[in-house]
Amino acid sequence: MVPLLWIGLVGASMGAGAALALLLVVPRPREGFVMVLGVLSMGGAVAAGNGLVAAYETTSLTVIASLLAIAALGGGFALVSALLAYVQPASPGTLLPPAGSPPRTLAVLIVDTETQTYLAGEVSREIAELVDAGLPDPTIGVTPFHYAAQKARYRAIAGRSPEHPAAVALSEGLESLLDGAEFAGPVVVRCSDRGALAANLRAALDEGYASVVVTGAYIADSHRAAEQKRDVDDIAAGITSLHVAYTPPLWTSDELARLVALRAVALTAGSDRTGVALLVHGQPGRHAEANVSFDVEENAFANRVRMHLSEHGIDAAYVRVCSAEWSDPGVTETVRHLAALGSERILVVPACYPFANMQTLLDIPAAERDARVPENVHVVHIPPWGDDEVFASVLAGAIRKTVSEAAPWA
Repeated sequence: MVPLLWIGLVGASMGAGAALALLLVVPRPREGFVMVLGVLSMGGAVAAGNGLVAAYETTSLTVIASLLAIAALGGGFALVSALLAYVQPASPGTLLPPAGSPPRTLAVLIVDTETQTYLAGEVSREIAELVDAGLPDPTIGVTPFHYAAQKARYRAIAGRSPEHPAAVALSEGLESLLDGAEFAGPVVVRCSDRGALAANLRAALDEGYASVVVTGAYIADSHRAAEQKRDVDDIAAGITSLHVAYTPPLWTSDELARLVALRAVALTAGSDRTGVALLVHGQPGRHAEANVSFDVEENAFANRVRMHLSEHGIDAAYVRVCSAEWSDPGVTETVRHLAALGSERILVVPACYPFANMQTLLDIPAAERDARVPENVHVVHIPPWGDDEVFASVLAGAIRKTVSEAAPWA
């Protein structure tokens, strides 16, 4: 009987530790179930410990049992934490519209969006990407808290991110602008779904398509977008009969730059001392070194926006480009600098963010507040511009031009 008590103490304590880690990781609807399991495990550990105390009736064994229970508790927590690296999101399926006869050109829209709701697998992938970029690998003692932090972020925006639904709405607007007799789709592919673009191209070949045009709903190819295209290059030998063309990057679009500038100008409120902070993304560690063009292109687009702002009366000296994360200057420093220059009204413009996401809804406003500017300085946060019809029009124009230049397909 006594050996079973020892086994029960260790097993129940490990279960309690595992439940504690899972409570930080699982989606909110499942927290109650995990909490019940944790309470039951803790109750089992207490019962086994009391049984051992009664069996031995010595202080030293009580201390040993307590220490063993604490160690097992930590072991259960560490076991779940170590296994989190293997939790991956499910691969998205491919569902394509019929090719038609003769086959139409399939349009594919790549979007760099976060998931609509919290998914533990997405956090695992994000951690892996940051480690790949050269950031320290989180220890097993803190890993579950990264998941808890992401859950809290989703909870702060009512549990749902508006970013991907906005991208889907953009695809619907784009579909209405394309000739249905010539184009099918567009099919939306997330940059985060590794291999999704290649999988859709294979499916397009099986469906009977002869040509595909791929366009990105972002200013420049991020690390994730570049990975999607590399995956296509890896399977190029297997899809030789499928003609694939990519639209030019959007950082060259003067129409989009004008759109961003005009959205800012509309909120200047007639102030002659308006400062503007134009936000680009920034990249972590080795990603910045391996994908230098991303930062160059986003900065080039921001400078296009700066030119249009100057044309509408905003002094270029009061327009600054800053990074939302990873690079300096950041949002907080830039807002402080513009206030120090004498700006009475500061517009924070996510110039390279097509859609509202947790960064634009939570992180950037928090960075603005951290600037602690004088009370007479008004900081205005401008929402992203992806809901504007101009965006879909620019993409539609790029798709038509790319197809016309590529046809007849070589």
